[in-house]
Amino acid sequence: MRNSPHTVVAPFKMRFTEKGIIKDIKKIIVRIDGLPSCLNGQIIDLGDQNRAIVMGFNEQDVLALILGDESKVRMGQAASGASEPFTIPVGDALLGRMVDGLGQRCDDGPPIETTEQLQVFSPSPLITERAPVDQPLLMGTKVVDALVAVGKGQRLLILGDRMTGKTVIATDALLNQLGRNVIGIYCCVGKSVSALEKVVGTLAEKGALSQTVVVAATDNASVGEQYIAPFVAATIGEHFMRHGRDVLVVFDDLTKHAWAYRQLSLLLERPPGREAYPGDIFYIHTQLMERAGRLNAANSGGSMTFLGVADTLQGDLTGYIPSNLISMCDGQICLTTALFSEGHRPAIDFGLSMSILGGKAQLPVLRELSSTLRVEFLQYSELLRLSKLQSGVSREAERILKKGAAILAILQQTQNRPAPVREQVLLLYALREGRLTDLAPDERTRFKEAICSFAAERDEGLLQEFDETGTLTPEREARLRRIMDDYFGAAAPGG
Repeated sequence: MRNSPHTVVAPFKMRFTEKGIIKDIKKIIVRIDGLPSCLNGQIIDLGDQNRAIVMGFNEQDVLALILGDESKVRMGQAASGASEPFTIPVGDALLGRMVDGLGQRCDDGPPIETTEQLQVFSPSPLITERAPVDQPLLMGTKVVDALVAVGKGQRLLILGDRMTGKTVIATDALLNQLGRNVIGIYCCVGKSVSALEKVVGTLAEKGALSQTVVVAATDNASVGEQYIAPFVAATIGEHFMRHGRDVLVVFDDLTKHAWAYRQLSLLLERPPGREAYPGDIFYIHTQLMERAGRLNAANSGGSMTFLGVADTLQGDLTGYIPSNLISMCDGQICLTTALFSEGHRPAIDFGLSMSILGGKAQLPVLRELSSTLRVEFLQYSELLRLSKLQSGVSREAERILKKGAAILAILQQTQNRPAPVREQVLLLYALREGRLTDLAPDERTRFKEAICSFAAERDEGLLQEFDETGTLTPEREARLRRIMDDYFGAAAPGG
């Protein structure tokens, strides 16, 4: 029977499924015979509610990473693939929740109900979709906001030896986004459960957990889960970015992510290279970090900022993984054991920490007040080392030492207490005007603790203007000077 020319025939939908046989198992890697049309990142059904993801293939075999319970996988078992990519649920329902390295709920809350799925291994935004990174993202750490400006859409690396405070800086950055309409994502890779609980407890205590998504792949999770977790976190953040939101993603940490991928590569029989890492570890991290950025107005105008944490060994920045990550980021914050042991909090090295953006993404008031801060502190550090080798110093050297001591005292900060813009402006202005140079250490401490409340009593409107606009006009500078005069007295130094 022939159809008439005007007959509408419904399209015939076909679903192709390829079949294969598992012929080898190496811990969490299976070798499958068959599946001639597979693609990297494709999902394979292993039966018993087990899935795997394609990690590599040749003309004969397919190598896949088991995503479920590897104890249920057997030799000779059937495997099927339907050319479907690995996707996870995304949406606002994830805020305040914890998911594992595969994007599945792992907290005690109710099931997460979302209506959208996104591909995990997706390409980074095109250059034509991006906009310049020129909007500040305040970290809440005085040293960082003053000297290492971070912009929305930037990739910044936090690196240092173990136990030097890297996670504290990243956690403070998440806490500082409270009330700033910035969504936080904390991705834990290879850390202990106790370390994860400490970070989550801090976020919950400070009220920042409700606007944060936690992706957890702790040290007791499978190697595959630790490898995929950062990509899952980036995918969750990409959903919010594509909807015009600003996102801050913390990867804690990328060194352990490299360890996980090294173990996977050995199971995949890939030849080891430098420090036994596979040759494509640079590509893997680049593929991840390139997904950060700021979109232009035609593509929602959202942004996704990455803070990557990495370990160094005895302060060596030339190690394979640290040097790789430094080369693909827009700046770094370096912490040193020497400064940490001397009691500096945070233990940030002024000479090694920098941002490629310079002052383009910094608040104008902070850029103006901190323009000479780095040079003055480096002069102080050098002169301090020289002064230990001789008995006396000149009057000019004594002035530099006093100014450096004041800088060091002002930039000291208690962990999990991000500094608001108003506090940073007051401290940096008093420092620039020389109000703190001749003060005793206990007087500087009292000034740090009291100046914000004192200034709020005198001129709350001025502080609100700094919080909202971040510019220092002559009229505002005059009002700042009056506040300092009232606090120190008209005869105070610099008054």
